[in-house]
Amino acid sequence: MRQFIFIIGLTSFLFNQAANAKDRYTVIVEKMQAIQKEHASTTALYSIGKNDDGVDIYAMRVSTHPSKMDKNKIGHLIVGTHHGNEGAAADLSLDFLNSLIQRFDSSELYRGQLSDTEWTIVPVLNISGYNENHRHEHGMDPNRDYPGPCISAAGGKLASVKAAMELLASRPFTGSATLHGFVGTFTYPWGIAVKNDHTLDHNRFVEITSKAAEINGYRYGTSTEIVYPCDGSFEDYAYWKHGAWSLLVELRNGSSQDIKSTTLALEKYFEQLDSTPSTQHALESECDRTRNLDLRNE
Repeated sequence: MRQFIFIIGLTSFLFNQAANAKDRYTVIVEKMQAIQKEHASTTALYSIGKNDDGVDIYAMRVSTHPSKMDKNKIGHLIVGTHHGNEGAAADLSLDFLNSLIQRFDSSELYRGQLSDTEWTIVPVLNISGYNENHRHEHGMDPNRDYPGPCISAAGGKLASVKAAMELLASRPFTGSATLHGFVGTFTYPWGIAVKNDHTLDHNRFVEITSKAAEINGYRYGTSTEIVYPCDGSFEDYAYWKHGAWSLLVELRNGSSQDIKSTTLALEKYFEQLDSTPSTQHALESECDRTRNLDLRNE
């Protein structure tokens, strides 16, 4: 009888633990709802689509007229938490979002400077992984599920990744950032296995990223040089397919100080970007499988 009670108690404990874990994304959505309620004139909460579990993937649009997309404005995109065990990426997304809104609301001058800009922020793309504190989503790595110039896969096997791809195609995005952890780096294309990982925009990437890295002390360079080469990632796809000035952020440790300084660095990055996407983002190098050292941990 005692063994039976113990099993029941253990089962109840595990169930409650799972239920609590599943509340993580709900907490994020509730924070976004509170932001939208308090800043209704500059924010709009909406779904970019449903994941494979039928759960809405929520984004926040920040603009002087946020109720609908305005393709005439300069578009910027931030996507957090491709990997569910890198939960600080969601925290960085919200910190950046709050900082952005404060800048919109605190100064008429600043609002005027941002009047031609529209931001889209997705704090959590991999919802099930985030809820379970697990890297993968339904056994797949979301940040290996995008098309690329060195792979033949069409990408978008995961509904979440397909939604992200459709979001990227919905309007021109001048700048994009994808948020991860934990290395302490700012990197840019190419991050694929190629013989020459410098894009035609390499010097421009160095210029703007180096200035952003001065704020939080992160290392910077191409993803292949600083992290390791891999195929199917968001950061390369956004640049290769759409010309978005693409940044891969690897938080150092996800502490409050790390998040605050990286928010400031991200602001510096975006404020330096050109007003339009790159026009020379095609792959010029040859793919090189001998360099494919994907460690599958970023």
